[in-house]
Parts: sequence; structure tokens; C-alpha cells
Amino acid sequence: MGRRGFTLIELLVTIMLVAVALVGVMGGLRALGQAELKARKADLLQRLAAQKMEEIGVVIDPRSGENGGDFSEQGYPDITWTMDVQPGTEADVDEVTVTATQGADSQSLTGLVFIRPVTGSAQP
Repeated sequence: MGRRGFTLIELLVTIMLVAVALVGVMGGLRALGQAELKARKADLLQRLAAQKMEEIGVVIDPRSGENGGDFSEQGYPDITWTMDVQPGTEADVDEVTVTATQGADSQSLTGLVFIRPVTGSAQP
């Protein structure tokens, strides 16, 4: 007489292999979710640092302005920024680095900023 069906051992081995594969897939999905969250945070920090970099030179004189603050006005009071100014190789051009930080994560942008020379008073 021929044997039909699976033995209990074969069924248990199959269930064990499926469980191991399922744990691996779930771990991969979790890692993917964490990577996406980290990428979103890095993108936000990069955009805020770029926004602050645009303000520098247009609104703020990097040599005499604030060297740090937060992004409360944009709705992110827990994200801070710092600015480091180094003299450039050309006259009236400084190298400015803006760093946006949230907790242990940070993103920095470095660029050259033209410093407008101070001229005499305006003629009436």
C-alpha cells in the first residue's frame, strides 16, 4: 500500500522554515521603515539648512549676525542651527557652514557668501 500525505515531522519542518522566512521578511521591512524615516529626517534638516544659507548674505551679515538659533518660526522648535564663518581666499568672500541639528542627527551645508562692502552714507 502506498503512502499518501505528509508525516508530522515533515509538517513541522515546513512550518519551521516558513516561520524563519517570515521573521526575515519582517526584519527587512522594519529596516526599510527605519531607513525611510532617517532619509526623511535628513531631507528636512538639509532643506532647513539650505533655507538658512539663503538668508545669510541677503538678510544676515555672517560676520556680525547670530551664530545659531532654532527653526521655531518654521514650526520646528526642536531643530537648531549653527553657523561657522571662515575667511575666504578672496576679499569680501567668506566660507560659511550652516548645520541643522535634531537630536543626534545633523546636516551641514557649506558655501561662499559675498560680504557687501560698507560704503559711505546715502546722499539726501
